[in-house]
Amino acid sequence: MEIYFVRHGQTVWNVEKRFQGLSDSPLTELGITQAKLLGEKLKDIKFDKFYSTSLKRANDTAKYIKGNRKQEVEIFDDFVEISMGDMEGMQHEEFKKLYPEQVKNFFFNQLEYDPTEYHGESFIEVRERVIKGLNKFVELNKNYERVLVVSHGATLKTLLHYISGKDISTLSDEAIPKNTSYTIVKYQNGKFEITDFSNTSHLEEKQ
Repeated sequence: MEIYFVRHGQTVWNVEKRFQGLSDSPLTELGITQAKLLGEKLKDIKFDKFYSTSLKRANDTAKYIKGNRKQEVEIFDDFVEISMGDMEGMQHEEFKKLYPEQVKNFFFNQLEYDPTEYHGESFIEVRERVIKGLNKFVELNKNYERVLVVSHGATLKTLLHYISGKDISTLSDEAIPKNTSYTIVKYQNGKFEITDFSNTSHLEEKQ
């Protein structure tokens, strides 16, 4: 089985440098264009299923990618974005004034990131969630050849780091996939292999 893991298109809050988490922010015009370009790139590939999280930015991205195919986009929320708690919607600079240490940890030292004070989700908690979710997702789709799922930056970073088999201590070194990038993961005989990471060739071709 091949799984295409896609990050949603650019959003208004991405541009405004606001933390999104489980709150929603619409795709920008660029974000819509990015999703349509990816849809065009993948239009001749047969997908047995399309999934996204219930957040509109992911669901809209998935629908643009799906295009005219008859399938519905199904919801899979185990791969939803990291919760930022009370900080959702806040700009990075504002957040930095309130919790300088945690902002630094969020970006550069994820294992030390502790959002307890503002009721967020830690990267350790995200990791546990996506590992369980991945097992469920594989079981759900084991009889299919190829599926696509639209998820989110911090979640995909954590999930793909786990899939790659790297030690948890190196999580901070993992890159966040770019908007509408796709990462192809091959699953065979109980093992995962990343065959293409954060591919944005559909965007580069149009520049």
